[in-house]
Amino acid sequence: MVFFFVLPVWFLCVAGGVVLCCFKTSRFLASYFVLGSTGGIALALALSSLVLWAGPQLLKNTETWAKWVLIASYLADVVLGGIIGWVAGFVAARRVNRLLRWD
Repeated sequence: MVFFFVLPVWFLCVAGGVVLCCFKTSRFLASYFVLGSTGGIALALALSSLVLWAGPQLLKNTETWAKWVLIASYLADVVLGGIIGWVAGFVAARRVNRLLRWD
């Protein structure tokens, strides 16, 4: 459900990165837009999918409050994965910019 809102924002960031690549003065920002948003969404999807896959198997015979913990951890993993993935994409974009001398 959360990814229903995240995917359009990711698409706008990638489209913005493609547009920024066309202008020489702001070309260095294109890699930050594309790699940062892609890294964020990829890691958020991976972590939240891991929780949705492993969580119910681990919480089979537990109390009802554990189901609420699963939902909270899903939402936290979406946010945490997005932040960690964005930082990884940001670092990768810095390396790409140095490699292409777009600094």
